[in-house]
Amino acid sequence: MEKLIKVLKESPIAAYKIEEVNSESVELFYVLNKLETNRATSIHEIEVSIYVDMDGKRGNASFSYNPFMSEEELKELVAKKIYAAKFALNPFYEIPAPSEDKPLHIPSNFENYSLLEAGEKVVKALLAAKQYKEGTYSANEIFVKKTTLRILNSKGVDLSSTSYKGFVELIPAWEVGEEEVETYTSFKFSNLDEADITAKAEEAMLFTKARFEAKDLKLDKPVKVIIEGEDAPQYFRFFVNNLSYNYKFMHMNRFELGDDVQEGGQGDKLNITLLPIYEGASASRAFDDDGVVLHEVEIVKDGIAKSLHGNYTFGYYLGIENPTGSLPICKVAPGSKSFEEMKKEPYVRCVKFSSFQFEEQSGFFGGEVRLGFYFDGEKEIPVTGFSIAGNIHESKKNTVFSKEIQVKSRYVGPKYLEFKDMTIN
Repeated sequence: MEKLIKVLKESPIAAYKIEEVNSESVELFYVLNKLETNRATSIHEIEVSIYVDMDGKRGNASFSYNPFMSEEELKELVAKKIYAAKFALNPFYEIPAPSEDKPLHIPSNFENYSLLEAGEKVVKALLAAKQYKEGTYSANEIFVKKTTLRILNSKGVDLSSTSYKGFVELIPAWEVGEEEVETYTSFKFSNLDEADITAKAEEAMLFTKARFEAKDLKLDKPVKVIIEGEDAPQYFRFFVNNLSYNYKFMHMNRFELGDDVQEGGQGDKLNITLLPIYEGASASRAFDDDGVVLHEVEIVKDGIAKSLHGNYTFGYYLGIENPTGSLPICKVAPGSKSFEEMKKEPYVRCVKFSSFQFEEQSGFFGGEVRLGFYFDGEKEIPVTGFSIAGNIHESKKNTVFSKEIQVKSRYVGPKYLEFKDMTIN
């Protein structure tokens, strides 16, 4: 580090930023619930950004620093990056200065265990899932990782934090006779909740069973649609993006402060807060990539746009005195209906899309559904082979959110979204 900083200070650059990452992980690979590979990693990475000023503009370039480089090799690399930065000039912007705010601690009960102990607990939770004669887990992959991040820059920022992350990949299979269906499920977490891991594994197996039994769906009339799980959070990105500094700067934003983002709709009122940290959300960060210490920001309250947000550079362009920084987690307040209440009338539940699409400029969203459930008013059956299409400019006026919430890597909010009268193709 001393060698790197010395070379940077002696170079003809305007500023620099260094991001140092030390990570350790335990990785366990299972086939048919039997351990096949046990791997541990320890990685040290340093990424450097240099900033060059020319003709009132600022360019930047990045490179990975290998501590084994000689001082001469490092000087040569920096010179090449200075040359490259002059071909990527943007309007001038500052980089952050030190803040009096102290970065928050990222809570995780992983701190109570060694990485191997935590990995073994995750495995135990997965193996505790209910077993079926027809159902097997073809493969399970478990990753537990500890990361210490440090960011420092030429203005005096020097921040560090430690975080933990668990990541599980499952391939459950359901086989009857000579027919078999495999599905893929993955989930991330930053807090060890063994009961939740077991529940997710059981849910993945039951969804695989449902996919095996699913029939093609054909409907000739509009029906209520419920979107759930991993695709629900994508719906709210529209509101988050349209209140960002970069959308505002590029004149792409659809909302101004004080606007009713739901245009007087009759559905549940939208409340969105952006968070740096939430227990269990693996994207939690105490500070962003620029070195801005993060704090929560409420951007929508009862459907009204309250605040903009975004990274330091675009905040500087807009003249924001204290830019919020890039907040990683979107928290949406729960809605007015429980899942059981949503299921009291005919519906189509969309559980797994082949690829959920959201075209932000037009507002169209939807895609092909690999697994869903159709309730005709009397019974629910698993279905497949259909697609849905909606438009957020209309749906935002009457969307209903569930009381039940879910915690994803970058999202805390309603698990189920209800849309009225959508056409099934």
